[in-house]
Amino acid sequence: MSAADASLSSSSTESLTPRVVDARMERDLTLPRLRRAIPRDCLVISPWRAWGTVARVLLCVALCAAALGLVRPALADPIALAWQVPLLITLWILYGWVLVGLFVLGHDCGHRTFSRRRWVNTVMGHACLAPLANGYHAWRLTHDHHHAYTQLRGQDVDWASYLVTREEFTSRAPPPSRVTRIGYALPFGTFFWIWWNSLERAVAIRRQLAPRVWQRERYRLRRSSLATAGVLLAIYGTLWYAVGFWGMLKYYGIPAWIAMVTGWVIIAIQHANEESLIYDESGWTPAKGQVVSTFDTRFPLWMEWLWCGINFHIPHHVAPAIPWYHLERAGRALRAAYPDRYQERRFGWRDVMAFRRTPFLERDRNGYYVLVPR
Repeated sequence: MSAADASLSSSSTESLTPRVVDARMERDLTLPRLRRAIPRDCLVISPWRAWGTVARVLLCVALCAAALGLVRPALADPIALAWQVPLLITLWILYGWVLVGLFVLGHDCGHRTFSRRRWVNTVMGHACLAPLANGYHAWRLTHDHHHAYTQLRGQDVDWASYLVTREEFTSRAPPPSRVTRIGYALPFGTFFWIWWNSLERAVAIRRQLAPRVWQRERYRLRRSSLATAGVLLAIYGTLWYAVGFWGMLKYYGIPAWIAMVTGWVIIAIQHANEESLIYDESGWTPAKGQVVSTFDTRFPLWMEWLWCGINFHIPHHVAPAIPWYHLERAGRALRAAYPDRYQERRFGWRDVMAFRRTPFLERDRNGYYVLVPR
């Protein structure tokens, strides 16, 4: 981001809150109108950039694995452990963040923005998401629903579906679900809900889909799930056979878990942080859903590079057909066109700590729900 962009961001967006943006969202500010602010060439798929990113991610994976191979903790040598353990943890984190980039490539495939050819998107979507325990078709269907009904209560298919008001939590008619109660009992219960929905997508996807969608997609979903299981068995089984159980964890299991947790954090601070708003159908519009409670969260540039720019989340929600490598430029165009609506914030650890206790919903007098810290 240039100095001019940084100045614009700090001067015009840091003081914004979702409530302010909601008040400034005219009823006629529609998604087509927002999309007209984005340069048309931001929608152009670049095969060399797409495949170049695949090559870059695979190279980084290979370098991380090679570096891990050089670190062999000597349990009998406390002095060596003093530097080996921190180095091992650092490499695991870096490796996990590289795998976040792999997930984002699968995410692009799900939006048909990796390639102009549908079959290439399908093959690469499986290749990118299956190693991270995500069935491509199950993820794509539920993610498309998330885009269509962002921040609309009653239509959520992910963690936000478990958020309730204090009155609903204590109600006995009907009582909150067991999953809801667990999320409110655990520290960082929002992340438990994200994990639970990932598990449901893997083994009980039918619960998350409308009956007609399940009937139409059930055979494709089953084939996709089998492909995912096969990829995971091949990766973990090969590593276990070749380098043992500890090697399996060292070279892939732990980095993949770090990638998963990092994804949870990115998802949560973009849509469910302490400033987010959630709507009933009467107050919701597609434009509000994509802009009011969607945030660009800025990280150090090298992290954004590893994560393939998914932190530029407002342009992605306004126009999901934008490939990852055009998101930052599309965001600059939207921010220039609508500076009093574009919300950009810098990441801070308080963003994570805000999830320490799962908030309740509370209906605001303006008609939307806010998240109330407990």
